[in-house]
Amino acid sequence: MVDENPAGRQQLVPHVETGGLRWGQSFVSGANLTWPFAQIHVSADHLRLSVAVWKLWKRSFDFDRVEVRQIRKRQGLFNVGVVVEHGKPEYPPFILFWTFRYEILSGALRRLGYEVVETST
Repeated sequence: MVDENPAGRQQLVPHVETGGLRWGQSFVSGANLTWPFAQIHVSADHLRLSVAVWKLWKRSFDFDRVEVRQIRKRQGLFNVGVVVEHGKPEYPPFILFWTFRYEILSGALRRLGYEVVETST
């Protein structure tokens, strides 16, 4: 979505969505929280994936745009997710955001300048 600011210039509107998150060394070796405990916040220059179990426990993964190599579609049994391929050694190598609205999320990611690879694995 593109919005007009008061000066008449267009600006890109960030995208926020609730879903699930899986992270760890690989798909089979990791932690997982389902909907509605995770969120993805996407802007043209920043990507944040966060999980929160009420006010008891929180974790987030923050990426500047240049730290995201690509975003790849991942087909699950009942839903679809996006794997964030990144270059931050302090974060787990596997980070997957599950969504029920893949077309909307992938469209927002592309609109905001991220490469989304559709090959499902």
